[in-house]
Amino acid sequence: MLNNYKQECETDYEKKGPLKIKRVPNGIVHPLQLSKVGGVEKNEFGGVTDEKLNFIKLSLIKRVSPPNFTIKFHNWYTGANPDHSFSDIDYIDESVVFLGALPKHYGHFILEGLSRLWFLLESKEVNCKCVYISGANEDRFNDFFKLFGLKERDIIKITKPTKFRTVIVPEQSIRLHDYYHAKYKDTIDKIKKNIKSENIERVYFSKAKIKNNRAIGEAAIEEVFLKNGFNVFHPEDLSMYEMIAVLKGCKVFAATSATNIHNSIFMNDDNTFICLNRSAHFHPIQTMIERMRYLSGNYIDVFYFSSDRNFGDKPCLLGPTKYLFDFFETYKFSFSRLKFYLKFPLDICHFIFSKLKYFIYKKLYHAIKRRGIF
Repeated sequence: MLNNYKQECETDYEKKGPLKIKRVPNGIVHPLQLSKVGGVEKNEFGGVTDEKLNFIKLSLIKRVSPPNFTIKFHNWYTGANPDHSFSDIDYIDESVVFLGALPKHYGHFILEGLSRLWFLLESKEVNCKCVYISGANEDRFNDFFKLFGLKERDIIKITKPTKFRTVIVPEQSIRLHDYYHAKYKDTIDKIKKNIKSENIERVYFSKAKIKNNRAIGEAAIEEVFLKNGFNVFHPEDLSMYEMIAVLKGCKVFAATSATNIHNSIFMNDDNTFICLNRSAHFHPIQTMIERMRYLSGNYIDVFYFSSDRNFGDKPCLLGPTKYLFDFFETYKFSFSRLKFYLKFPLDICHFIFSKLKYFIYKKLYHAIKRRGIF
């Protein structure tokens, strides 16, 4: 992990200079629609085109491979659906701001879903409505837009191709694994400004209650943090307002790596986070957050097995590693090695069962489906 960490430290993720803005006269906003091949967030149609159906590349949520290792990303959506007739589509004589495609995944939403709001921080076009596209299921995180200050009537989901007088497409202020801009932090700070902080100094966000949690063995670690002065919260039990209020008021925030620790973006500057690495990766997004917020980061390897791809998207076994015990001892935590060792065999059994389920679902199911058996 040390070489990867050195590489992270040497990578300059900050994007300087002004972000781009593309104004598209008679622009068309296309809903997300699956093509005849591919799955969700792959080979879909959607985004913004000009009136001649030329795709506006700035409207794409771009995802790139991280510098530490390679992940292949397909462009999520590619513009107009060629099977659709555009001879008689709805026209609205207004200028609108395109907020992008809203992911259904919470972690992606707080990054990509909020990345274009910066335009509204400095725009004189305060009466512009905002439009977005998303999949068919419920949009669960739109309360962030309200916390930012947008009125519900001014946030419109596009469900069929619609032409507007002008479509304003701001550049993303943060891009997955690639860069961040100061405007993204300004956006988050605008949201935080509308929230009164809780006065809870040490906070642990746990995912141990989630049934499909990939990080197996977290409960034993959570118990130690609880006994050593940390208030434990399960984010799924909190409203967005409550969650940000807790994070805004805390001085030390602990959580497992990936989405959970990315919530540290809602902390105030110059505080501390403790990232419990569930796999052998450093997330560029967390590096960006650490720098944006001037946070002091502690990374503790608590995993026993790690997949090589996608930041540990397979089941991860957490447990009594040397690094975890070193951390507890360095910061004078009260804990029992024996309790960890007694519980660990059950976690190993759970891990093996989860790996088996993962194999059956991810491998066999998709193989059968590709062959058209059902």
